[in-house]
Amino acid sequence: MQKIKQKLNKLLSQAKFEKNAYFSDYSQRFKAVLENLKKDVEPGGLNEHQMKTLALICLIAFTGYIVLFKQNYYKNFVPQENHSEEKSPRAIKKEKLKKELAVLVKGHPIEIMIPYIAQKDQKTVAYLIGIAKKESNWGKRHPVLAGVDCYNYWGFRAKQDRMGSGGHTCFNSPREAVDVVSKRITEIIDSNEAESAKDLLVWKCGSDCAITGGQAAADKWVEDVDFYAEKLLN
Repeated sequence: MQKIKQKLNKLLSQAKFEKNAYFSDYSQRFKAVLENLKKDVEPGGLNEHQMKTLALICLIAFTGYIVLFKQNYYKNFVPQENHSEEKSPRAIKKEKLKKELAVLVKGHPIEIMIPYIAQKDQKTVAYLIGIAKKESNWGKRHPVLAGVDCYNYWGFRAKQDRMGSGGHTCFNSPREAVDVVSKRITEIIDSNEAESAKDLLVWKCGSDCAITGGQAAADKWVEDVDFYAEKLLN
């Protein structure tokens, strides 16, 4: 995005320079026409009717000059925005998803992560949202390190240098949190060909659901995660 802005600024600066040169060239041409006209008309050689006709011709010529100048200037020197990418089906779909997510999680800490979440695959997005709702109520319950939010809203545990409360991974930023967690969720989805949260129970149970609350707790986890995931999959 920064490179695009720099390129546009460069083009606009060039356009401004070209505009001045273009306007100067047209002005010189118009002055030349007037000078030739003065040479061709002898003082006192025109009657009142001819003077009015000449004035009208000059007005029409000047108006035409302005119109022609604008057309050529905007056509040749003003950078034209290319909306082809913005209006592509994929871009439209991502923008729609981003708006849906913003409405769904409005008022919750995870709201600041929506720009990053929305860029992921739709199924990954669905389970990012579903799991985060179940594990932390979209960030309202979260691990901390030295009193600072770890941006871990999924109950994610992986040994790193920075570990937060409850033995949870502590991330440096919302973007890092989304990238790391979404990568792991995508791996589970792909390896299990996931069609529901039941296929992601390893997130809740690890290798044994009996250790993490039993089958009833596991079934409730699946039900709650699917409830929100399905909102984004349908």
